[in-house]
Amino acid sequence: MEKYDLIARVLSNESIAENVYQITLECVDAALCAKCGQFVNLYLKNESFLLPRPISICWIDGAKLTLVYGVTGKGTKELSAFEFGDQLRMSMPQGNGYDLSMMKEGQTAMLVGGGIGVPPLLELTYLLSQKGIKVITVIGFQNEPFLMKPLLKAGADLYVATDSGKSGFHGTVLDLIEQENLSADAYFACGPKPMLRALTEYVLQQEKDIQISMEERMGCGYGACVGCVCTIRDKSGLEMKKKVCKDGPVFWGSEVVWDAR
Repeated sequence: MEKYDLIARVLSNESIAENVYQITLECVDAALCAKCGQFVNLYLKNESFLLPRPISICWIDGAKLTLVYGVTGKGTKELSAFEFGDQLRMSMPQGNGYDLSMMKEGQTAMLVGGGIGVPPLLELTYLLSQKGIKVITVIGFQNEPFLMKPLLKAGADLYVATDSGKSGFHGTVLDLIEQENLSADAYFACGPKPMLRALTEYVLQQEKDIQISMEERMGCGYGACVGCVCTIRDKSGLEMKKKVCKDGPVFWGSEVVWDAR
């Protein structure tokens, strides 16, 4: 797909949880080229930040694009200071998103997210619900949940877990799934690698399909620096290196080699 390098205008940029921000950008053609599960590369004002910041797409609404990001360093700290009317250089779409073609009306999908891996599930929840698919969304956080109301509005049958027990179920998302005896025809996930691995092993034991969005740390975000490689095993058993930013970030759980070095 052709990639767009464009200037977006900031419509809002606000904190929605501790060190978590939601930014909405106005950008022509966004809805036409963006796909659920993809990400965008954002360029900051400070020229000392040579590399863009890859941020996953949370919500697509006409010419408006909403992203949710964690403030984890100097780059995202600067991003959190952008205000209404500021302009931001952005390239999109980046990476490959979720494949929804395998889901049929009347089926059930389970969406599982952890921490800053939750935002991509909002657009995914909405799209699956619009196809007449029941969507069970299970999200987990260390302490403070976010995006619960938008997920409910998008059509999620929502379950929440926290490590601290401050909100929702006290434990992991997998603990919650097992306690509630939740099941689905297919699974979609995004979050930290330990969560993705545990969930994938759980789902594959049930002989169900799962698509996972890998959260590997990216350097350039374009496939040039080879800083985000993972190992994939194809159907013939052949192992190969893949770039999360270019070949992913979404892969089938069954093809990821978790113990590869």
